[in-house]
Amino acid sequence: MAETVRSVTIEKLVQGGRGLVRQQNGKVVLVRGAIAGETVSLVEGGKHKGVQEARVGKVLVASPDRVAAPCPVYEQCGGCQLQHLGYEAQLVQKRAILQETLARVGKITAIDLPPVIPSPDPYGYRSTVRFMVFRPVKAQKKAQEKGPGQEKERGQGNRLALGFHREGSHEPVPAAGCLLASEPMREAAALIDERLTMGKRLSLHLESVEIRYSIASGSLLLIHHTGPAKPDEAQTVFELFQDMPKLVGQVLVAQNGKRWVQGQGWIEDRLDEMTFRISDRSFMQTHWRLAEVLSKTITGWLGPLGGVRVLELYAGIGMLGLPLARAGALVTEVEANEAALADCRHAAKVNHIGRCRFRPLTAEAMLAEARPGEYDLILMDPPRTGLSADCVQELLRVGPGRLLYLSCDPATLGRDLGRLAGGGYKVARLQAFDMFPQTAHIETLVELTR
Repeated sequence: MAETVRSVTIEKLVQGGRGLVRQQNGKVVLVRGAIAGETVSLVEGGKHKGVQEARVGKVLVASPDRVAAPCPVYEQCGGCQLQHLGYEAQLVQKRAILQETLARVGKITAIDLPPVIPSPDPYGYRSTVRFMVFRPVKAQKKAQEKGPGQEKERGQGNRLALGFHREGSHEPVPAAGCLLASEPMREAAALIDERLTMGKRLSLHLESVEIRYSIASGSLLLIHHTGPAKPDEAQTVFELFQDMPKLVGQVLVAQNGKRWVQGQGWIEDRLDEMTFRISDRSFMQTHWRLAEVLSKTITGWLGPLGGVRVLELYAGIGMLGLPLARAGALVTEVEANEAALADCRHAAKVNHIGRCRFRPLTAEAMLAEARPGEYDLILMDPPRTGLSADCVQELLRVGPGRLLYLSCDPATLGRDLGRLAGGGYKVARLQAFDMFPQTAHIETLVELTR
């Protein structure tokens, strides 16, 4: 049972957005919902990797940066960590967390760290949200009370709802009105939530629904993830939502490897003056407006690109590399996901971009083929886990004059920068972007030179 302990003063915020407290016995406590400098009482939770976790019981001395979280399920939902902190203060804290993490993990200290580039919209910025689908607790209890089969009485509907997981557990939290989603997406989520509750009962297990939204056209794409499914079951799901305004397509992906599409299996959006197709099997940037700022930052950093040989690893749909080809670079796009690479080829075609080649390979496989000095610049946007040891080793062997590394995780970024620094590279400049306001995530672009 959780127990409230004595009051403490929060030393600082660390990666993950939690407040750090060092106890007299040397043990560390990480506190959810805290702000640096505050005095709070704690409600202790469990331990994770030897570190005591806790949440704020009561704020005794509040920070001037503390605000009331607007989301009604903020204390339960695991999606956001910083709604209790004013937005300008979030940017300051993220910069400090990034600086501390790079120094601690990668020993990267001799760098000028400019302010974090803010989001144009602290809320309502997401272009894609994946909701889990669950049966609300009240409906579960009612079904159990009725006994087997009785919950299927006519007119009860599915009794399903959209939401996320409670932080640190698999317990569902109703959250169809998530404030991070754009207004059109919230309207779509409300309609889906209503249809799931009152619509025709589903015979398959609907696990999640992803909504994708195009800022340029206002169109929507739904991606349903289910347990094993049959064609008629997929059609039943499609029929629930097919009259939704602005819906251009639906995709159902079943656990048994089956996939069905109604209408388009993709959505289009514009980045600066370029059009990109994002299919359901391709990664879609969460914050499309700030992704445009990021793309322009990369082009601005690189200067004249005529004839520059660029290798883009983890290319995805080509959102970062194709603008460089458009500016005159010779770009090789490398992506192991063939659906994403097809979207990349499509973008090159519809935007009339030549000077590109496309390779369906992993980053490691492509680097193993590359010759030392073959490329002037390598651009990479790896997953949260960062670069593999083999990838770092091959990067050092190929040895281009410049590297551009885009990271969504300061800890793995610090680790990889430390490895690259040990191989002769140095950090030339660095810029963080607030791609995920209200959360603890930090997107960071780094330029390294030999």
